[in-house]
Amino acid sequence: MLLNFTWLIPGLPIIASIFMAMLLLSFNKTINRLTKPVSYFIILSLTFSEIINFVLFKKNIVGNDLLFGTELELVVDRASLLFAESIGLIFLLIMSFSVAKLKRRNGYVRYFIFLGLLTGLFYLFSFSGTLFHNFYDPLISSIDKMSNYF
Repeated sequence: MLLNFTWLIPGLPIIASIFMAMLLLSFNKTINRLTKPVSYFIILSLTFSEIINFVLFKKNIVGNDLLFGTELELVVDRASLLFAESIGLIFLLIMSFSVAKLKRRNGYVRYFIFLGLLTGLFYLFSFSGTLFHNFYDPLISSIDKMSNYF
């Protein structure tokens, strides 16, 4: 049941970023003035992705999920969930510090849109299966062994 919601983990930041990009293209001046609501909206989408990811990780739900009935398959296992959780937390920290420290200049909204898209693409990479495991499986499995002690 919960495995069917796996697509929301990369989907929420990507959908939020695309939605904000469409608004930016349509209402450039207005959206560039609404820097805080745009950044909070993208941060909120990333937070919901992290919550879903954390629930899947804690309940130890693993398996494969087809993305909208296509041939694109999301491989959900403990290593990919741990990697996605750590990547999401890093991006949440980057976005939180950006809200606190960056000046609201032209390009601020675009910066958050690109951060949201990049987060979603990293999530997709972590659930990509063999491509992910060829590169990061030894590192993540050693981190996973350490996380069992906590």
